[in-house]
Amino acid sequence: MAIEHLARTAYATLPWKNGRGETDEIYLSPQGGSREDFEVRISSAPILEDGAFSSFPGAERVITLIEGEELELDFGQSKHRLLPFAPFRFDTGLAPVGRPVKGPVRVFNVMASRRHWHHVGQQVLAGSDSHAVPPGDLVVIFAISGSWNLDTTTRGALRLAERDTVVLRQEAAALLASDGGRKARALVLRLRSAIAFEEGL
Repeated sequence: MAIEHLARTAYATLPWKNGRGETDEIYLSPQGGSREDFEVRISSAPILEDGAFSSFPGAERVITLIEGEELELDFGQSKHRLLPFAPFRFDTGLAPVGRPVKGPVRVFNVMASRRHWHHVGQQVLAGSDSHAVPPGDLVVIFAISGSWNLDTTTRGALRLAERDTVVLRQEAAALLASDGGRKARALVLRLRSAIAFEEGL
């Protein structure tokens, strides 16, 4: 079991792989990995104008619009209309063109190498109820808005400020908005190891 609490204030701002913008690098696994060779990469970036996404062959991306009204993803033969708080998964080797439809937007990304991981679920939580987070091979929790209390089995309570991220490995937790939940939203993504996925475990 492991818990990594990644504070927004510690994110590193780096240029995009294609040089057309900047991204907040939140998490990169394994330690010592790179943007060309990773198992899991978590980032957040503003998109201010039309432009092609960077290509990461062999990886699946789950992208969530966390600021702004709409982002069109143009894959050439198809298009996807990305709306706020609606996670969307795609092959990030396809490198679509992103078009912010009604002004600048910001997105949150979780990319995973298919050789090591499979995305198996993603949801956005809201409201004042306590939300159970069952243990999994790897679970990413991102505080989109508001602040949250995360009650974990091994480390007790953690407080997530807005835009903080937590990565859990085989750790059960419960998530509760600390401001009453009226405007608080949190994104929870689950990944399963490729070995367990292929063996049906």
